[in-house]
Amino acid sequence: MPTINVVGAGFSGLTTAYFLTKRGFKVRIFEKTNRAGGLICTIRSAHGLVETAANGLLNSARLEAMCADIGVPLLPTRRDGRKRFIFRGRPRQLSLTTSDMTTLAFRLATQAISFHPRQFETITAWGNRVIGSGATNYLLAPALGGIYAGDPKRLSASLIFGRAALPNHLKTNRPARGRVRGTVAPPNGMQQLIDGLCVYLKNAGVEFVFNYEARLEPNEAAVVCLSARAAAEFLSDAVPELSQALRGIEMLSLATVTCFYPPEAARLKGFGCLFPRDQGFRSRGVLFNDCIFEGRGPAHSETWIFGGALDPEAVNLGDDEFAQLIASEREKFYGKHDDGLDFRITRWPNALPHYSIELERILTMLPAPPSNIALVGNYLGRIGLAKILERAALVVNEIGLKL
Repeated sequence: MPTINVVGAGFSGLTTAYFLTKRGFKVRIFEKTNRAGGLICTIRSAHGLVETAANGLLNSARLEAMCADIGVPLLPTRRDGRKRFIFRGRPRQLSLTTSDMTTLAFRLATQAISFHPRQFETITAWGNRVIGSGATNYLLAPALGGIYAGDPKRLSASLIFGRAALPNHLKTNRPARGRVRGTVAPPNGMQQLIDGLCVYLKNAGVEFVFNYEARLEPNEAAVVCLSARAAAEFLSDAVPELSQALRGIEMLSLATVTCFYPPEAARLKGFGCLFPRDQGFRSRGVLFNDCIFEGRGPAHSETWIFGGALDPEAVNLGDDEFAQLIASEREKFYGKHDDGLDFRITRWPNALPHYSIELERILTMLPAPPSNIALVGNYLGRIGLAKILERAALVVNEIGLKL
């Protein structure tokens, strides 16, 4: 079997390398930094775990099989952590008024033929057309804003609902349901998954090359597992047309602040709460970490999320500014002030692709890479770790068929 180069040692690169080794390929991973994992990292503090990126991932049959193979257990979401809230005057599990519900029921009963999004239709336009403005503003927009960090007036309904007319070279599989439904995570945080993959790959003979800026050699097989901008730079000489298209992808900046509080502090049992834009919060939402998974304490832990398309400057706030902002918004949220024990800030400039109608246009016309190159990443029409896992498996399967 030939050696396949994997460029990037984030989650995309590690899972691609995993599936390549399972197919019998020799694999070499190039990473320009000194560690694997990309955005994902778990920090263990005296008060509990801090996740620098995703705190878990949607479970699937493929994820369960991979984690069983590499020896990484998965925790289900705690029962108390299954509740989701949206703030409308106060945190509510049902954020719609009677009028909103009536409109929604009527629209669902009469719009059956036109549920499918139209090409280049925004989430706001689709929502107002299909489910009504109330359900759009206080259910759909905050929910998708929490996942995509985008502007609902620009988010592509076709991309988000998996209905975009994308070329065949961007296809992926729909995740098959696992035995456990919902969000899962390793007991010791997401870094445990990264470490488990690295140990497995090293034992399988995969070569890791850190602190190295990879270059594409002619006719060399490579899977590019980088961000859109990094992939554009990597491909600039070999595939200039594809590189130019990738440069046009808008990237969003995010900041997360994980805060720890004593046991007597105010808290809400659930997964988290999202904030519609008219409710007076700068934060996009807050996660209740120690309520979601076991072992995230011992302190009460919350992660406040800022930035995205509607607040690009949030990532530039200083530490003291974040501390004051969270103290103010948390007091508004709970109705009381609590002194924190500690807080940890993570800033990710240009971290997430904006799933906008502009991205839909780019992907619809995206040139196919040469036969010796494949792409895996969160900018290719499917976002989220579970879908990246499926894309990696499909790409490796196609490489196996070619070689």
